[in-house]
Amino acid sequence: MLIIFRMLLNAILLFVGAGFSTLTLAQTTQTQPIRLVVGFPAGGPADIAARILAEGLQDALNQTVIVENRTGAGGNIAARAVAGSLGDGLNILIATTSLTVNPVLSKDAGYDPIKDFLPVAMIATQAHAVGVNSKLPVSTLADLQLLVKSKKISVATSGVGTSSHIDVAHLFNVNWKSDAVLVPYRGAGPAGLAVATGEADVGYMTATGLMNFHQMGTAKILAVISDKRLPELPSVPTMVELGYKQYKSSWTAMFVPSSTPPAIVQKLHDVTKQLMARQDIQQKFIRQYMIPSETPPQQQITNFLKNDVSDWGRIIKETGTFASQ
Repeated sequence: MLIIFRMLLNAILLFVGAGFSTLTLAQTTQTQPIRLVVGFPAGGPADIAARILAEGLQDALNQTVIVENRTGAGGNIAARAVAGSLGDGLNILIATTSLTVNPVLSKDAGYDPIKDFLPVAMIATQAHAVGVNSKLPVSTLADLQLLVKSKKISVATSGVGTSSHIDVAHLFNVNWKSDAVLVPYRGAGPAGLAVATGEADVGYMTATGLMNFHQMGTAKILAVISDKRLPELPSVPTMVELGYKQYKSSWTAMFVPSSTPPAIVQKLHDVTKQLMARQDIQQKFIRQYMIPSETPPQQQITNFLKNDVSDWGRIIKETGTFASQ
């Protein structure tokens, strides 16, 4: 009888202890901030998306949300940091197309975009733009193509491993067969500034990096990479209109480490989907020349990522060594 009593007592203590541990973990998590980790500096699409979402997530989850910019290596530093972090819902990566580009471009990326992450939500897509310093004597993309055949120019991109860098290498070095020098910066913001100040002759990046300078007259946007012309630039043609169909806009999405429990992933997905359905949130993205996503199911995002890796593999193979300059 005494043995049975002791066994019962131990079982009760074990159950209570487990419940206490779970409660303590929940309380600890609740008091710690959620980090939205961005691999690029202020002014780029990932940073813009993170800052738009941070306030909404904070209100919805009743928890502090901070944006942490861990820049460098075309977004690799941030991606590796989140991939190797605890899957507790506190470490969230706000990534761009570079997440699928980098591992194809380099075996030393340090992560696998499919195996090391779980997608939470697709956030937005964003147009890219080809722009030049306002003092460069060109008015159209055709003018620029002629210029690069007679003059060695510098082209600013958002960084090695970003989609803009790969597309630049393909357009200038493969398609146009020029000897343009690709100059990688740590994001669209610094790259756009380089074009506006004349540090670089040309820029190819998300439209957010060039738009303000275009409006100020220190840079000229010659073409946009988008499904249709931007309302803010009705006279600027798309690359498709000009006969360049292989270049596409980029995306921004939210990811967590693959070790994150399904319940946490689902909670973050549901909250983010609700935020992205709000008109005020959508307008904030639109004002930054980004197209809000309808936030598809996670499996659909995973399938999209697999296709994206395949597409970039083909483009990088065509581009060759120019892609890693």
